[in-house]
Amino acid sequence: MPLFRPHMLTLLRVSLFTLALLILLMPAHPGRAQGDFSLRFYGTGRNGVDRVVIPLDAPPRPVDVGGDFTIEFWIKALPGENAAAPCTPGGDNWINGNIVFDRDVYFAGDYGDYGISLAGGRAAFGVNNGAEGTTLCGRADVTDGRWHHLAVTRSAADGTLAIFVDGRLDARGDGPTGDVSYRDGRATQYPADPFLVIGAEKHDAGPEYPSFRGWIDEVRISRIVRYRDLFAQPVAPFIPDADTVALYHFDEGAGTAVSDASGAPGGPSNGFLRVGGSPPGPEWSNDIPWIRPMAPTAASPSIPTQTAPPPLKPSPNVNAATETSTPTSGESAPPTLQPLSDTPAATATPATREAPTAAAVVPSPVAGPPASADPPFWLLGVAVAGLLLAGIGLALMVRRKKE
Repeated sequence: MPLFRPHMLTLLRVSLFTLALLILLMPAHPGRAQGDFSLRFYGTGRNGVDRVVIPLDAPPRPVDVGGDFTIEFWIKALPGENAAAPCTPGGDNWINGNIVFDRDVYFAGDYGDYGISLAGGRAAFGVNNGAEGTTLCGRADVTDGRWHHLAVTRSAADGTLAIFVDGRLDARGDGPTGDVSYRDGRATQYPADPFLVIGAEKHDAGPEYPSFRGWIDEVRISRIVRYRDLFAQPVAPFIPDADTVALYHFDEGAGTAVSDASGAPGGPSNGFLRVGGSPPGPEWSNDIPWIRPMAPTAASPSIPTQTAPPPLKPSPNVNAATETSTPTSGESAPPTLQPLSDTPAATATPATREAPTAAAVVPSPVAGPPASADPPFWLLGVAVAGLLLAGIGLALMVRRKKE
């Protein structure tokens, strides 16, 4: 009588082959979710590169918020890599920081504009309604090499601005009221105007307005004020709801396309990467907020309304956190367009930009190859089943030998 029946040998061989194949296909990082990536910027945002570009108009897109809104994202920056001077409250001074979000328009903004930067390692958030503008300065250092959840909120009715870091109120103050969206169908001679730009100053106005260096992940833009007090910071990627108008997981992992996962009516508000510089950025990174738990942050005291330094001239319109600026959104009349050279530009007056160059023209997005992804976790279950089958086969072999 043969030790092994033919069907038993066949079962054993298939089980062992399946197990070996599944071990080869298992993800290299089983603790990381499928497709989890972030974007790494290198602060080389000149000549229209090292940035994410998201169209706002033609046709109008939901990402063009201008009433109540919340912009939130995860950010990581290494110490010393964003060297802009400390933030100065008031006016459009946010433009002097290492720019993270730029939704500026050149000259008077019709409805208005806004932006977020890092100044002295702290968040700076500014809003202008075309007639007056203000900058709110945060207090928490977010350039310590750790991931931080950063959120800014704005109320259209009373102009209240707020900055939250890791779920805690970091700064709050008064800003301009009204609609600050990009006016649909607005004519402009500056090609970068009808875009939201992440990671760089959108007009390439000069080295006085430096780009951001670090990582950004999980950007959500909402049409409401989501946070007014202490809240639990997210522990997983966002799930869109009815008030989400744009959501960028940055999980494509390859190519230049950036997809909006919000599902907002009138969307999607897709964007694209403009890659370049030395080193070339932005690049896809597997450094994400969810890999390692972040160290707990000590409880911070309540933060009073921020007080700006006294204005140079008396003005009845200046309040505790608002400095009235000129109707030109803090920007001077542009000279004749000239290409930027590698020679540093002359020092500009703070909160005053030179005219954008032809290099700031934003081309149509170029579709990239499909995103890469690790094998899904259901393979783990199949591998376990294969291991069990192999074990059963081996047990049967031993039993038949004894017989």
